[in-house]
Amino acid sequence: MRIAGATLNQIPIDWAHNLRTIRTAIDLAKESGVQLLCLPELCLTGYGCEDLFLSEWLPQAALVHLQQVRAWTQGLCVVVGLPVRLHHRTYNTAAVLRDGQILGFAAKQFLANDGVHYETRFFTPWAAGHTTTVALGDESWPLGDLIFEHQGVRFGFEICQDAWQPDNERPAGRLAGKVDLIVNLSASHFALSKTDVRYQLVMQASRTFHCTYLYANLLGNESGRIIFDGEILVARNGHLLLRNQLLSFQEVDMEWVDVDFTTELAPAAEIVPLPAPDEYQEMN
Repeated sequence: MRIAGATLNQIPIDWAHNLRTIRTAIDLAKESGVQLLCLPELCLTGYGCEDLFLSEWLPQAALVHLQQVRAWTQGLCVVVGLPVRLHHRTYNTAAVLRDGQILGFAAKQFLANDGVHYETRFFTPWAAGHTTTVALGDESWPLGDLIFEHQGVRFGFEICQDAWQPDNERPAGRLAGKVDLIVNLSASHFALSKTDVRYQLVMQASRTFHCTYLYANLLGNESGRIIFDGEILVARNGHLLLRNQLLSFQEVDMEWVDVDFTTELAPAAEIVPLPAPDEYQEMN
């Protein structure tokens, strides 16, 4: 399967801009023959909407705007990040779309609440193992702790902070042996040498949980407060398959790689470290 991540430079609540970059990423994926595309966390609304995540209006508007994206997904599976509000609580979710249909929403289980992140103010963590439904008009879709399948490949989710938990707590620990692919859509802020930490998280997870791991982060100085470096990583069983150039000035960076899920790949004996970080280069 040809899988891809796309990093997007989004603007909070700018529907026209955010939908345009999403459409660009999808069009690039189609041109490249991609079959599954992961977009970043909360890319439909932007990450920096702050207290508007607590409104009834913003999540509802996001769900309405998601309907535009449906028509663009003919011929491939696309993961889109957006908030969903149920019973006066807002959840951070990954919508899975394919061939013009919404297959469901996976919900984030662990929230970032340190440094520049205040997610516990805006969102409610999803309880592992639970599912419900979300509706719009006369349609409804499953939401919660879900596993999906595309072209015979089973995949589940970690959303950003989910991956930073101990192995016995994070979603990947429960997904191990049940899925071939773990998809992680993120809004992880830039910090010096943080890419090395993410690299280890993705590589170690792919080896520990014997899977392919696809990671896609936001890009840019979205709301004037947080910088996102636009990292895309793909690893399989401890082997690095793809790593892009960080801190791009592009609005959209879509990167793909082919993975043969029908062939076994022996776990790496050890994780190959990145070259020693050059923080001066990162600053430049």
